[in-house]
Amino acid sequence: MVKALRSPGFTTSLWLTFAVFVGFTAMFTLYVRSEKAIDRANDIRIQSVLLAGELRQSSDDLTHMARSYVVTGHPIYKQHYQEILDIRDGKAPRPVDYQNVYWDLVLADDRRPRPSEDRAAPLLDLMRTAGFSDTEMADLALAKTRSDALTAIERAAMALVDQAEPIADPTRMRASQMVHDAAYHQAKAAIMEPIGSAYQMVENRTQQTVNEAISTAMTMRIGLIALAALQVLTLLFALRNLNRALGVSVEELHSHMVRIGGGDFRTAIPLTAKQDNSVIAWLADMQCRLASLEAEQLQAEMRARRLTQLYAALSQCNQAIVRCANQEELFPIICRDAVLFGGMTMAWIGLVDESARTVKPVAGYGDSMDYLNQLEISIDPNLPSGRGPTGIAIREDRPYWCQDFQNDPNTATWRDRATECYVQASAALPLHRDGRVIGSFNLYSGQLNAFDDDARNLLLEMAMDIDYALMGFDREEERRRNQQAEQFRGFMLESLNSGAPLSAILIDVVTKLESIIADSRCSVLLLDEATQQLRLAAAPNLPEFYNQAVDGLPIGAGVGACGNTAYTGQRTIVADIQTHPYWAAYRDIARHADLGCCWSEPILANGNRVLGTFAIYRSYPAEPDRYHLQLLQMAADFVTLAIERKKAEDDIYFLANFDPLTGLPNRARLNEHLKLAIGIAKRTNGHLALMFLDLDHFKDINDTLGHTIGDALLIELAGRLKQVLRDEDTITRLGGDEFIFLLPGTDATGAAWVAQKLLDTIAAAYRIDQYDLTLTASIGIAIYPGDGDDLEALSRCADTAMYRAKQEGRHGARFFTPEMQASSARNLQLLNALRSALERDELTLHYQPQIAAGSRRLIGAEALLRWRHPELGLVSPAEFIPLAEESGLILSIGEWVIRTAARQAESWRQAGFPPFIMAVNVSAAQFKQPELPELVADILHEVGLPAEYLELELTEGVAMHNPQGVIAMMAQFHERGIRMSIDDFGTGYSSLSYLKKFKVYKLKIDQSFVRDLTSDQEDKAIVAAVISLAKSLGLKTIAEGVETVEQLDYLHQQGCDEMQGYLFSKPLPAEAFTDWLRAHAEPASSGD
Repeated sequence: MVKALRSPGFTTSLWLTFAVFVGFTAMFTLYVRSEKAIDRANDIRIQSVLLAGELRQSSDDLTHMARSYVVTGHPIYKQHYQEILDIRDGKAPRPVDYQNVYWDLVLADDRRPRPSEDRAAPLLDLMRTAGFSDTEMADLALAKTRSDALTAIERAAMALVDQAEPIADPTRMRASQMVHDAAYHQAKAAIMEPIGSAYQMVENRTQQTVNEAISTAMTMRIGLIALAALQVLTLLFALRNLNRALGVSVEELHSHMVRIGGGDFRTAIPLTAKQDNSVIAWLADMQCRLASLEAEQLQAEMRARRLTQLYAALSQCNQAIVRCANQEELFPIICRDAVLFGGMTMAWIGLVDESARTVKPVAGYGDSMDYLNQLEISIDPNLPSGRGPTGIAIREDRPYWCQDFQNDPNTATWRDRATECYVQASAALPLHRDGRVIGSFNLYSGQLNAFDDDARNLLLEMAMDIDYALMGFDREEERRRNQQAEQFRGFMLESLNSGAPLSAILIDVVTKLESIIADSRCSVLLLDEATQQLRLAAAPNLPEFYNQAVDGLPIGAGVGACGNTAYTGQRTIVADIQTHPYWAAYRDIARHADLGCCWSEPILANGNRVLGTFAIYRSYPAEPDRYHLQLLQMAADFVTLAIERKKAEDDIYFLANFDPLTGLPNRARLNEHLKLAIGIAKRTNGHLALMFLDLDHFKDINDTLGHTIGDALLIELAGRLKQVLRDEDTITRLGGDEFIFLLPGTDATGAAWVAQKLLDTIAAAYRIDQYDLTLTASIGIAIYPGDGDDLEALSRCADTAMYRAKQEGRHGARFFTPEMQASSARNLQLLNALRSALERDELTLHYQPQIAAGSRRLIGAEALLRWRHPELGLVSPAEFIPLAEESGLILSIGEWVIRTAARQAESWRQAGFPPFIMAVNVSAAQFKQPELPELVADILHEVGLPAEYLELELTEGVAMHNPQGVIAMMAQFHERGIRMSIDDFGTGYSSLSYLKKFKVYKLKIDQSFVRDLTSDQEDKAIVAAVISLAKSLGLKTIAEGVETVEQLDYLHQQGCDEMQGYLFSKPLPAEAFTDWLRAHAEPASSGD
């Protein structure tokens, strides 16, 4: 190494040269600035002259514009005149280069030669900013003031021109004289005088400034020349000292540098004593240093080559990760690339066997693969084989770097084997999956200290990439499994929706799952709840002898996997059939069937009710992973869904085709059978019968004993009816207590025989719970083809005939006749017309007086409903009131009757007639409405009729239909002061125990007993008995239908209180009844 380079003469000369150069540069800068000062002085001078000239020019321009306007009268000149003033005063922007010719270039069309600037500034302000002195500014301001004063003359001249129009010559001449006379010129000269004085002062001031700048620049120029000469002298001095510092000539120095630059670091440079501390000596020293660096570089290249190999191995590792789908593909490639590309002699990967606590090689590559034969590595620190690099790396989850394999104390167990394989260094890197160590990546090198920091970092990165790959494999496997599970789910749903039988669906699902889980066989066993045994449902790939053995397997705790699952309702996992206690009785047959494990899942319905088991078998012992359990549960859940859906489909089919209570076919099923039967009858010219059956008064059983008893009765009845019919006959329940019978090949004679057989069967006694019950029925019969050729026509005819049977006394059968059809059509016509009768005011009330038997005084009137249709005429109440009751129209009609009768009664009372009671009949449908008492009370309040003048009549049959309900309803009317009476008494079957509880005050004797009263002893006895009964109960009696004096006398003799009939008056409209009141008012008022 040479001493530091010392050359004081050369350095001094360099500093001196640099100092002179700095002085020269500064002098040159000052010289340039002085020349620029000359330019600035000239610019200021020119600008000052121009601004002063602009004041003069603006005055001249104003004169020019004023004179032009006076001569021409053109408004453009007046406009320009004002614009010149605005520009000078800073009210308008100045045109660009305004000091040049401007207004002479502005033509009559006002086109401008140049644009204006963006800003506006007064001319005097521009002069102040230009550096004018105070004296100069005083003269210029005076000139400006005088110019402004002159504008008064110019404006007066222009105003004179503006006054006359057209302009007369004398006016124009006088205006022209104002801007041309001596006074004007004198004023003009007064403006120019201070401008000229200012000009002279500006000229003197600016010229002096220019001269001073020129003098300064000359001084700088002389100094610059002197410094240039001094710079040349210092350069010559520096050159002489440079040659002394180099030690050799520049050429010789250049040749040595070229040689060294060419890479020749070994040839030495000869030096003399005089060359010490010279550049050549420094170059010789640098040559020695470069030779040393070259040797170090060779070592670095070897290291870089090793790192390059590791980088290549890392790159190949990443490529393998991208290409491979699982660890079985990846691990051998990683080991191979570590050897071929990474420069290792051997590499292997081992995975931990948790059960044995050992490390088992699963992949390796290298020239000495014999090293792995019978290699024993443990992760137990208590064993010598567990204290090596691999065991430490796995156990402590850290890389282990062995730089000298032969001398590392932890490798003693494997040194002899490593010597044979020329192993000098090794590395053990832990591998991870899901955050836990699963094995190690082991590398061996034939060089000592092969794993420096860079190599370690690369190998650690490779291990991290392997960890990432394992995680990616797990994700991909999870994705693949999820996809498989989704496909399996879709397959199961598709099978479910295919409409295939349940057995076929189960076989498809079992087969599909077997294709997903390799080396698996599956089975579905369904639980027979009656015997508590498992029955084979699907196991297509299990041996037949095994299927026969498990078919009928009893369930119980520990009875195989499936028996235990069905018994406990819990999943059962048997990982090894041959060692598990549940399979002790079945090991031989399982071994013969090549079954190693069994995973059984319960098939559960709602409420965890066990339906069966789904099992997966494999030929070797195995524990299921999470994915296998997911598939197993999916399959079991699907089987549950399939079973329940099949049951639901069966239930839906049953509900769609059969009556859920009795199990009889429904109307849709009947329609299918009827179409088939009619088709056969048409081809054979045969007959068939359709019968409608309706139970008589079945509603009474439901209302009194409850629907549970009624349903049980219908079920037993259905069983009886089926026994009467042939196999080809069809019985259908329409709902409620209605049945339809289809009898193919049956004519009228056969239908009559079957109908009687049915009536006899129905009439036999029934024992339902503790009740002994009897039934009757009404049957309507229609015969094909005479009564119709489809279900609708035959049904209509049979229904009509059935209603005729009810009308004629019930518990009988009637064939359909055309007369029935006419009656049915008449009823339909009346019903349709009745729906709009109220709206069309077709209904009216007639009133029939009620007379006291003793005094013959009017005590009341009964309101009787009448209907006169515009086309049908007067319709009998006996014909339309039953229709109104059946259709529900009686509710609205009954409300109208009560309101109309009450309003009419109040109208007569207000007219001054003696007050009397208005009697109104109430139907059964009305009396079932709980709001009827409130409705009647509201009507009375609305019309103003006191409650004691209204009487509601209820027929005996209605009163005894639901006695308890009638008692409650009558009590409400009684609380409101409304009277109640029993109509048509004697025609029903009244119970005296109930009758005495009814809140009524009158019994009406039916006219059927009054009609033959004078000739029929039985009628006399009945009437006498009713009157006597009423008296004993404290009730009044009224007889209706009294038409003769004999009837009157007998009734009066027996003590009947009131009478009503044609003997007194027929029912009358309101107007006629009013006349009747007037005619009979006197007798009525004079009675007691």
